[in-house]
Amino acid sequence: MKRIGYWIKFIGFLLLFFLIYKIGWKETIESIQKISFHHFLISLLILWVAFYLKSVRWRIISISYGIPLGRYRSFKVFFIGLFLANITPGRLGDFGRLLYIKDVLPNQKIGWTSLIMDRIFDLVCLLLFSLMALFYFQINFKILKLPENDWSILLWILGVVLFIVFILKFRKRLIRVLEPWLEAFNSHDLGYVKSFKSFFITCISMFLIYGVFNYVAFSMGLQIDHLGLFLGTFILGILTLLPITVLGIGVRETSLVVIFKLYGLPAQDAIALSLIIFLIQLISFIPGAIWFYFSPIKLQDLRRSEK
Repeated sequence: MKRIGYWIKFIGFLLLFFLIYKIGWKETIESIQKISFHHFLISLLILWVAFYLKSVRWRIISISYGIPLGRYRSFKVFFIGLFLANITPGRLGDFGRLLYIKDVLPNQKIGWTSLIMDRIFDLVCLLLFSLMALFYFQINFKILKLPENDWSILLWILGVVLFIVFILKFRKRLIRVLEPWLEAFNSHDLGYVKSFKSFFITCISMFLIYGVFNYVAFSMGLQIDHLGLFLGTFILGILTLLPITVLGIGVRETSLVVIFKLYGLPAQDAIALSLIIFLIQLISFIPGAIWFYFSPIKLQDLRRSEK
């Protein structure tokens, strides 16, 4: 099964090469050359600011769980985790942060739940903006249609009913498994003020991370509806979570081509934009890679911490 999952991830690479083959390497490279070097550097700085803000949020959450983290340490460890998350399968490396702060962890379970809470803020923000994007594209392009026959509706209803039956049947077992985790999860003292602050920081960081697409598109001189592009990249963010891609390769390009087609723009510009963003993201991981080089951990240790 692991081997199957490994090969499935190469679907993204196949999508990318197929798109470039259909559109042409020459056209794609010409489109990439539309961005200047100083705009490229500004885009990189935007990402670093966004990641810094996310490290601030992680520190707020960690302290609420009784994990004393200093500003520099949280910043450094967050960047190492960011680097590891993008070079390990299933973003396992993100949990490597715990190995760098194990001396201040009350216990391993608290450490895990603090990271899960950190990710929940990202997920809630991503889903919120993705719903806004769906409404926006539905109003402007009518991309979603209601089922045209009764069988489709019945299948949806059947699926919901089976899910509810499954939950009811195994609820006691689920409660037994989740109860100790829920106890650890609820051991924070975030409160309304810190929760709002963390969510606000999340929104700003997400605005910067996904807004980079708009800045690069603007610097390339692409005539696109920037609100549509901005909201569309959040849907793209959801799609890149699918286990058929590495670092969003292929899925990101295909999604942008679809968005560009809605506005009647050439596909080579969509692929060029995606490849530029991909390169900026890779370079943004360099600080974490340098810190990891000077204080490395083993992949075996990550797997043990996962267990």
